[in-house]
Amino acid sequence: MTQPLHSLIEEHGRIRRMLGRFEAQLALFEKAEAPDYEILGGSIAYCSEYLDCWHHAKEDALLELLRRRDPGKAARCAELEDQHKGLAELTRELVEIFDAVQRGALLVRQNLVHRANALLAAYRAHLEWEETHFFPAAEAALTAADWQAVSARFAAPDDPLAANPVDKRYSALFRAIADAAAAEAACAGG
Repeated sequence: MTQPLHSLIEEHGRIRRMLGRFEAQLALFEKAEAPDYEILGGSIAYCSEYLDCWHHAKEDALLELLRRRDPGKAARCAELEDQHKGLAELTRELVEIFDAVQRGALLVRQNLVHRANALLAAYRAHLEWEETHFFPAAEAALTAADWQAVSARFAAPDDPLAANPVDKRYSALFRAIADAAAAEAACAGG
């Protein structure tokens, strides 16, 4: 496995952990309990500002290279761009609803829960599809130079959930993910 593909798979792991923390806070919100709005907001910002702008753009660039190297494999992966557009649209809707909730709009609570659950389901299905269909096709067809070119083009920014984030919007989310990982490790170890 190439290092860039390994990095994408690691990002998928962080995305899954983020989705889990987001889902836990969403469940509290749905029950009218006290969710951590920093985790909710950080999760939505991560989807909007990192995944939609960088992660998916990198995968779309890989798909474009795949079209040049192996049009047949690329044709079987063509839905990738539509999935990315659909996720971006769901995220935009969720950003608007979350902003309204933060301004005190109570009537949108169920709308937020509904759209957030749709986004959770869509992301989970998307990650599975990429790992089952797109990543194997890209790994089989792309050259080391292809991977290097995409890595160089998308060298920045770093995934804000890969290390203790500089951007404070991600701090609570990062801590929640780290705490959950530590608790899982403690359960597994003993």
